[in-house]
Amino acid sequence: MISYLILFTLLYLLTIFSFIIGILRLPIRRNSEIQPISIIVAARNEERNIGNLIESIIAQDYPKDAFELIIANDRSSDRTAEIIKNYSKKYSFIRLVNIVKEDKNLIGKKGAIDAAIKLANNEILAFTDADCFVESDWLKQINAHFTKNVDFVAGYSFIDLNSSFANGLKNLERASIFAVTSGSFGNNWALTCTAGNMAYRKSIYQEIGGFEGIGHIRSGDDDLMLQKMGKKLRMMNFIFEPESMVYTSNNNNLNEHIQRESRRASKWRHYPTSIKLLTLMIFIFYILLIAATTMTIFGQFNLILLLFIIALKVGFEFILIAIFLHKIRKPKLLLFFPIAEIIYIPYFIYFGLRGTFGKYNWK
Repeated sequence: MISYLILFTLLYLLTIFSFIIGILRLPIRRNSEIQPISIIVAARNEERNIGNLIESIIAQDYPKDAFELIIANDRSSDRTAEIIKNYSKKYSFIRLVNIVKEDKNLIGKKGAIDAAIKLANNEILAFTDADCFVESDWLKQINAHFTKNVDFVAGYSFIDLNSSFANGLKNLERASIFAVTSGSFGNNWALTCTAGNMAYRKSIYQEIGGFEGIGHIRSGDDDLMLQKMGKKLRMMNFIFEPESMVYTSNNNNLNEHIQRESRRASKWRHYPTSIKLLTLMIFIFYILLIAATTMTIFGQFNLILLLFIIALKVGFEFILIAIFLHKIRKPKLLLFFPIAEIIYIPYFIYFGLRGTFGKYNWK
């Protein structure tokens, strides 16, 4: 037991350390030339949110003749299409594409995204979600981080509802995911990303055959696409500047939150072997840590050794999160770190098992 725990502790710490080094390597040098960008959005029953997103894109501090907004109305039953159409009449850079029927080979949002990408006129494709709104420098920062050798760029998205304790924990959890994203990007490893704030080259999308091979999976238009692109990507970059931040309401009730986290965890079976092994290693480490804690309570494990391992784990994780939050200028989220440390291991194990073996609902 002790030897296994020490081994998996070392593997875990090496992993966290590699992410820390990766973050410190970023961002890559900036591009100063204006590049045309196509913004891709899939929207389904978003009449309450789509106007806010469009207004934030209209307000971009970027030449209006250097970008276009293509919104795929994905079989909405509300006024989503009507709202988009009204905006398209006022602004020539806004285009609407209507998805009438789900393609069995492109389920979830993938059919809508693919249809919008096919209409895109530009090489750089920027993605966000219909329930988000973006800062005025969003496109400017995406452009700046797309140097000639960069093929994939991601940025941070923040839950912007209120300052409740629950949202603070959610934002810290999101920050930990983005810390891993940026750390892996710095090591040029296509590990994970989220669709709310990312961009990649259309030529790469076409070269790998779009969603072919993952189109039957209902989720994964972001991280599974990144992983599929992995071998073709020359370099990846991450945007830390707050001026590029994307805000999302993400006002899910408890059941919706459980469904969303289960969907996210369900993609594990579709990950490449290297990423499966990484997440499996973390899962085993957490199980061993719980077992050692339980044994310590009953006097069957060395308390000093357990406290030393926990201190190393917490210390490395704190450094990773603190560096990331410093870069995005959100250091106050560290106030939620102690609580997050207590609840995250059971949280990770529960949703890992539920997503892999349980069921979930889709929007």
